[in-house]
Amino acid sequence: MQPKITKREKILLDTISKVIKIKRNEKNKSQRTLSYEYGLQKSFLSRIENAQNEPKLFNIWKISEALGLKPSEFFMLIEKELPKNFNLTDI
Repeated sequence: MQPKITKREKILLDTISKVIKIKRNEKNKSQRTLSYEYGLQKSFLSRIENAQNEPKLFNIWKISEALGLKPSEFFMLIEKELPKNFNLTDI
């Protein structure tokens, strides 16, 4: 059983999903093609794109490279899409 995610975590997962879909579509690649070309499991990529999985750093790195981005560029795109002053903590 997976732990329940918070509203803020859901926002972040949805944003990661959105950025991956946008960049993958810009490359005119299907999930299947991108997965095959870069050694990703299609089901895993699908779960991330549907905000059902929380990707690990290593997977983010691999997905970034598959999308032709540096991880830092990928995170900058995510930050741009997040609500203003977004944070995961209450500090």
